[in-house]
Amino acid sequence: MKSIAMLLSLAGASVVAADAPTFSLWTADNVRQVGKELAGKLSPQGLASQKLADMGNYNFALALRQQSGSVEVHRKMADIFVIQGGEADLVTGGTVLNPTNSSPTEIRGTAIQDGVEHHVVAGDVLTIPAGMPHQMKVAPGKEVLYMAIKVAQ
Repeated sequence: MKSIAMLLSLAGASVVAADAPTFSLWTADNVRQVGKELAGKLSPQGLASQKLADMGNYNFALALRQQSGSVEVHRKMADIFVIQGGEADLVTGGTVLNPTNSSPTEIRGTAIQDGVEHHVVAGDVLTIPAGMPHQMKVAPGKEVLYMAIKVAQ
């Protein structure tokens, strides 16, 4: 086994050991297969995702995005993204424009003013602490496949 970083970059079908119910392994082949399946499940907003595991204070999902998303602020959850394929621009920080409460712990908005833009590609790993505005922007004709790990803070 190589490292925990490698495990974080793996996704797909979960293999759970009988004597350790919190252990899960996703192989690189599984990531590719789930990514292909997600391409056929895109919403009108150009997003498809599949939750792979929910461990209580953290969870994993694989997401495919072919269009830019709305601004998000998670009040109690940090995001860790492991970019599996494609590319996008992630805007972080700044001020959320036109904020609405989508739930008691989530804010959505239409754009970010005075944020910082980061170009992300396959192999990049990024962390977004709870409370930080962020928005994934995908250029026309492009897509990004990423593991989204949410951790309670």
